[in-house]
Order: sequence, then C-alpha cells, then structure tokens
Amino acid sequence: MRGLGRLLAVAGVVGLATIGSISAQAGSLAASAATDAYAQATTEKKPTVATRVKTWTRAKLDAAKKRWAADKAKFEDCQQQLLEQRKTKRMSIYKQGDFLEHCMNKKP
Repeated sequence: MRGLGRLLAVAGVVGLATIGSISAQAGSLAASAATDAYAQATTEKKPTVATRVKTWTRAKLDAAKKRWAADKAKFEDCQQQLLEQRKTKRMSIYKQGDFLEHCMNKKP
C-alpha cells in the first residue's frame, strides 16, 4: 500500500510539473509576440532624434539652445548646492543623485 501511495504522489507531481511547463511555454510565446509587436509599432511610427533635429527651423534650434543653456546653469547651481550640503553632512551616492534630481525638478 505504501508503495502505491508514493507512486501516485510522484505521478501527481510529475503531471503538475508537465502542465506547468506547457502553460509557461505558451505564456512566454504570447508575451514575446506581444513584445515584438510593440517594438515594431514603436520603431515604425517614431522617427529618430537625428531625423527630427534635421527638420528643425533656426528659430526652434535657437530656442532649444537657450533652454539647454538654462538647464546647464541650473545644473551647475544644483551642483554648488550639493557641495554645500556635503560640507555639513555625509551623503551616499544615491542621496546625492536624489538631491540633484529634486533640485533640477524644482520650479525656479
């Protein structure tokens, strides 16, 4: 009797493992097909940055340069604030990154 119970238990475990692996394979195939379709749709509709920049007018390019200069000045100011903070207390590299991100996202 004990041998029969063990045999049934082993057969049940093997059966469940087989069913699980089949459903996992089907799920992964569906997921990969969906991922491929999404990647193909996003690459077809969205031109590259270089292509978009080629079509900019001089006015739009000048406006972008002004914005980049303002962002650079803001980043330098945030770096200066970070240096002041680091003089008074120790900060991990993660907290320094969080500080810079918070500083850059603040409204002037």
